[in-house]
Amino acid sequence: MTTWSHVHMTNAIIDLGTNTFNLLVFQLGVAGLRITHSEERPVFLGRGGIEHGTLTDEAMERGMEALRAFKVLATAHGAERLQGFGTSALRHAKNANPFVDRVLRELGIPINVISGDQEADLILEGVRQAVPFTRKPALLMDIGGGSIEFILATEKAMMWKRSFELGATRLRERIPIGDPITVDEEARIAAHLDDRLEPLWAIIERHEPHRLIGSAGTFDSLAAMISAERGTTIADNATSLPFDALEFDALRERLLRMDRGQRSLVPGLPEHRVDTLPYALIAIERVLSAGSIRDLVWSKYALKEGAAARMIQ
Repeated sequence: MTTWSHVHMTNAIIDLGTNTFNLLVFQLGVAGLRITHSEERPVFLGRGGIEHGTLTDEAMERGMEALRAFKVLATAHGAERLQGFGTSALRHAKNANPFVDRVLRELGIPINVISGDQEADLILEGVRQAVPFTRKPALLMDIGGGSIEFILATEKAMMWKRSFELGATRLRERIPIGDPITVDEEARIAAHLDDRLEPLWAIIERHEPHRLIGSAGTFDSLAAMISAERGTTIADNATSLPFDALEFDALRERLLRMDRGQRSLVPGLPEHRVDTLPYALIAIERVLSAGSIRDLVWSKYALKEGAAARMIQ
């Protein structure tokens, strides 16, 4: 049986998300996780098929291309092992197996397609390494293209977790918007979220989390945009960035009034998030307005760092 416990052995993880694939090359040293390279690529694996439970041929080709490039990069950075984790798009695609088999056959990369619950576990494990939790419960939100994970946790324990198939790409296919988005379209998206997130509203009401911790995709862009607004940049070694609801609200208001062309010029917002950003901003706003959360913090670490941490253990 192979083990991951060799000290200083270099490994690589690929998080195969619905919109982006994320590579993490790391070493397991005596001191824990040492990241040697990380990179994100837009793949849009869910585009055109996610709401029908399929992967289109074009999406699979884009996926193969990204995985080939990541394999080259991982090897160049000394990785001896490469492991993939598949999330929402692969979880629900009827034709996920042929794709997973092809990746193993052509590239030798095993892909573990995980459940929404497992995804939440790994996300929390990653975030715990980036953001300190306290005795008070905090709400963690991870917005993907296919799903949004919510986790309620304290420094000691995970109290509740749930994965909702309400990712930004899914929402975009369900409720198309104009350019720029209209107030009416905003209201429709908000109503759809309010309806689907009933279990979350009950949790927020009961436990009154004091802060929202955001990880992955949209929150990476938010942190970059907020830093740019402040006239600062996020240091390479920073793993978190605190900001408040007022700062978020001001930025959200401005971004939602922009058309696509204006959004694509905003410092900190990558091209591949320009179309899905309005959906994610509305989702965050709904969560903030459901409770009295005024403090937000971005976590640089998410699923892939959680998977890496698990290998250390």
